[in-house]
Amino acid sequence: MKNYFSMFLLGFSFSTIPFVTFSQTQVMPKDVSVLTDSLKKIYAPDKRVDLFSADYTINGKKLMLQGNTTSAKAHNSLISGLKQYGYEVMDCMKVFPSEDLGDKIYGIVDVSVCNIRSSADFSSEMITQSLLGTPVKVLEKDGWLHIQTPDRYLGWVHSVGVYQVNEQELHAWNRAEKVVVTDHYGWVYEKPDIKSQHISDVVAGNRLRFEGQHGKFYKVSYPNGRKGYILKEQTQLESFWRKNLKKDAESILGTAKTMMGVPYLWAGMSSKGVDCSGFVRTILYMHDIIIPRDASQQCLRGDRIEIASDFSNLIPGDLIFFGSKATNQRKERVVHVALYLGNKRFIHSQGDVHISSFDKNDELYDSYNLNRLLFATRILPYVGIDPEMNTTATNSFYNY
Repeated sequence: MKNYFSMFLLGFSFSTIPFVTFSQTQVMPKDVSVLTDSLKKIYAPDKRVDLFSADYTINGKKLMLQGNTTSAKAHNSLISGLKQYGYEVMDCMKVFPSEDLGDKIYGIVDVSVCNIRSSADFSSEMITQSLLGTPVKVLEKDGWLHIQTPDRYLGWVHSVGVYQVNEQELHAWNRAEKVVVTDHYGWVYEKPDIKSQHISDVVAGNRLRFEGQHGKFYKVSYPNGRKGYILKEQTQLESFWRKNLKKDAESILGTAKTMMGVPYLWAGMSSKGVDCSGFVRTILYMHDIIIPRDASQQCLRGDRIEIASDFSNLIPGDLIFFGSKATNQRKERVVHVALYLGNKRFIHSQGDVHISSFDKNDELYDSYNLNRLLFATRILPYVGIDPEMNTTATNSFYNY
């Protein structure tokens, strides 16, 4: 990079044209700024799921482009647009996945619950989690792995948490019969004996490759090839699970109630702990439904419902959103989500998973959340229709 940079600078006459480095947050030529902003709005409006960061070194009409993006289309459009404006472009932008990965541009989560962080450091903020057996895309490797999950969320994970594979290996994993953990907690054992050594813990939604049966145990293997045994009573074969799983509101809300008392955990997405949107996401995932990760993303899916004063236009299974209403100075802001149970009651994660009520005469009355109530959405009829709400049978990550 340094050699290319030096060669690039030789083309400039510093006696007549100043050498300036720009980023998207600084003042830059208007044509470059407008082009960059327009492409970001098209290809990466939400940095949680798409990246488009362009940095420029400009001297007259000579331009060095740096930065990174998850969209090859955005990159190509940017280069084309800059050239149309008359710039001579040296392209040093990184387009993910990084070429340094070779063919290992996929991965499979290899621990029961994988913590995903905002940067490659254990001290950085945890932003989400992913479960054992989940396929992911790998964008780059820098000691840690920069990954994207099936709900398209981006973040960093320590390399122990994800086993890197190529497309053929991921295809083999996705097509293999698997064992789905249906109990909230459990263990994989070294031998078909609950007194034997634990290999790892497991939580609801975890997936392991089916390797056979041994009495009351399934023999299973992890993405990295480790083998062990898990109790049949805590699991189901994935083929049977998919065929018999119910996706109706009554069944989903029944599952939600089994997590009563599970503690609130910021960015949590498992039976070990959940935040508000993580709770909704986790419950639906237990019914093979994948929706966006955060409340502010979930609220954009399905039909928006302006809630009647008596809540009569809501039905069980609707999502209810809370936050601050729009004013002349600020936009509407969604900060919390719950599942509507009916009869003015809802279940959510706030402190822990519990049921609250909008009814002042109910012992579970929640005045705080009533005062910040915004609207609801109806999502279940759109699963499989809305591309942002799908299942493991149709989500592209599970179909390589």
